[in-house]
Amino acid sequence: DPVMPPSPGPADLRIVQSVTPDPVVIGAEAVHTLTVTNTGGQDAGDVTVTDLLDRNLTPGHLPAGCSRTDRTVTCGGPGLTVPAGQSVTYEVPVTTDPALPEGTPLTSRVQVTGGDETRFVTQTRTMADVEILKSGPSAAMAGDTITYTVTVTNHGPSQARDVLVRDHTASRIADRPAECTGDGPALICPIGALAPDESRTFTFAVTPDAAGTFESCATVHTGSQEEDTSGNRSCAGTEVEPAPAPAPAEPATPRAEERKDGHVRREGPAEKPARDQPRAAPAPAAGQDVPPPAHHTGRSLPLTGVSVWMLGLGVAVLLAIGLLVRYFSRRDDTGRTP
Repeated sequence: DPVMPPSPGPADLRIVQSVTPDPVVIGAEAVHTLTVTNTGGQDAGDVTVTDLLDRNLTPGHLPAGCSRTDRTVTCGGPGLTVPAGQSVTYEVPVTTDPALPEGTPLTSRVQVTGGDETRFVTQTRTMADVEILKSGPSAAMAGDTITYTVTVTNHGPSQARDVLVRDHTASRIADRPAECTGDGPALICPIGALAPDESRTFTFAVTPDAAGTFESCATVHTGSQEEDTSGNRSCAGTEVEPAPAPAPAEPATPRAEERKDGHVRREGPAEKPARDQPRAAPAPAAGQDVPPPAHHTGRSLPLTGVSVWMLGLGVAVLLAIGLLVRYFSRRDDTGRTP
């Protein structure tokens, strides 16, 4: 009799679970891949895959044929057939809380119809992208107060921890933000945690001591991992010019004086003393003689012929008057003699 071939064995379903990336980046999307393989000799029908996610994982948009109840994702069910020797794969997107600590273990358990199940454990890691931007005026005058603005932003996906901003201004800080401790020319601002897409802005003012090119750079550091640190430093420069010289004083406005009749009279050039008129003599210093009166300080008149003639005539008239007075005085005395 011919030998009958052995009948194929029953269906045998095996389940495998993996995650990409591994470790999971905190705050970023990861993908749980569930693969069911039928290693038996017969097709498997109505296959159901159940994935119980870790409490720190949140499923995203599920693929066709999958549903969710809390943290349990169910795929397949009635109508799903896995042929013998073939596989069916489901990809379930998951995310974590951005504030989840680094190194947190994530444990998921997946099960397939027939009792086969597997337990999968992965780790987490942080990955932040912190950027700093400093801005200020391009020019200023010496002695002016220069105001700068520093903005720190975390582009995620993870929360940035222990964020610290530093700015060595090399000049006196006139106005320091309340969040920035210390004194002197250094600005130190401990921010702490910075969530994804969160920004912090600081405004401070400095007073340069002299003219020249005034440039300073602000830097940011974080305790979280960063793949790109090119945005962790930002500089701003200001050209400080010397202060302008004070303008010359304007001539005084003529002082207005009020006359008795109520009208205001302003002193004009015609009322000022002439240059050739005699000026008042200065006060004598201690121990010096008193200077002659002002009318004696003028120039003496020159003696001319007319002046000498008038002087002689005056003397003759005075002598004649004196002789007449003497003559009449004697006559009066003679008339009174007994």
